[in-house]
Amino acid sequence: MITLGINYSQMHDSSACIVRDGELLFAVAEERLSRVKHDARFPELAIRACLEFAGVRAEQLDEVCFGWQTAGPVYQHDLKLYALGQWPVTYPNVLNSTRQFLSMWHQESGGRRFVERFGATKVRRRFVDHHLAHAISAYAYSGFEESAVVVMDGRGAWEATSIWRGADGRLEHLLTIPFPDSLGLFYSAFTEYLGFQPNSDEWKVMGLAPYGEPGVKLDAFIDAAAAPYRVFAKRLPIDGNASSTLSLLGAPRKPESDIDARHKNLAYAVQDACEKAMMNVVRVAIAKTRCRNLCLAHAFFYGTGAWRILCRSIGLTVLQPGRLRARSCRPFLPAPHRTGRDTCRIIRLSGFLVSLTLAYWNGCRHDSVCRAECSCVFGIS
Repeated sequence: MITLGINYSQMHDSSACIVRDGELLFAVAEERLSRVKHDARFPELAIRACLEFAGVRAEQLDEVCFGWQTAGPVYQHDLKLYALGQWPVTYPNVLNSTRQFLSMWHQESGGRRFVERFGATKVRRRFVDHHLAHAISAYAYSGFEESAVVVMDGRGAWEATSIWRGADGRLEHLLTIPFPDSLGLFYSAFTEYLGFQPNSDEWKVMGLAPYGEPGVKLDAFIDAAAAPYRVFAKRLPIDGNASSTLSLLGAPRKPESDIDARHKNLAYAVQDACEKAMMNVVRVAIAKTRCRNLCLAHAFFYGTGAWRILCRSIGLTVLQPGRLRARSCRPFLPAPHRTGRDTCRIIRLSGFLVSLTLAYWNGCRHDSVCRAECSCVFGIS
């Protein structure tokens, strides 16, 4: 069986991969070929590269799998948030939600685009729940027969965080925290507030955080002590909603302007809050599954230096340094630009094994590489 995996949501980082009889043959992000950073267009170039590498034509495919739900559930969740007052009902918000839905609905969530580019075929189409795809990307490559699996995303269709139990090659869903109760949203909002590009430059906030000092209070925006956490999304400085943030934290930093102590301290507070909330989620996952293995999925864990806080808080030691030849992932990803004692794929956590599906390089992740490789795994973002 030959399966083509496609990541396409018009949000960021489209990509594709191709699998034959369960073996991943090739995977690439569209930006690597188009040279457009975070290219969100339909990944025609990536698909052609996959087909060429595998030596097959589109009509020879058995399945085409998309790493997102169809357009309807995403829009339905947005409408529910507006109706319940959980997301600001502003003209830009409603317009963007509606335009995204109509565009993806017209394209049959990418299916029509595939036919337009590669011709009509009898290939079977499958649309995989986004967080399930993330969970598979971690668990399937972990080498664990049984594992707790944690997914943290900016948003899926309706999901922000989810917990799964993997056993005997299958995943059981245990918990979902719906968007907009999202640590990814929280982090990207303050990434923009600090003058950086949201959903792209979060690694800069992570790098700025160690230069800050404790003292900034973010209780108005997040309850990191809740079980497992609570984000007050309507108070976040997004979509022009900066009034509450201005009174508490001052004016946002203008892009490319000087960085002062106030910005460093805010980055420290954002990083600290996310790490505490993330630790709560991990504890809930371990308690729910009673499992001694743990898989962490999605770039949020790497953009926020998640494994470092696991090291500090619970005592991790690195098992696989260097070029990442660990059983948590087959060695199809390019080697990192730099290697060192911080680089790992499997780490030991007070008797637990933690599988990471991305690399972390000497405290600094190379964003253009890291996001692309994450999006390549089974064609998901």
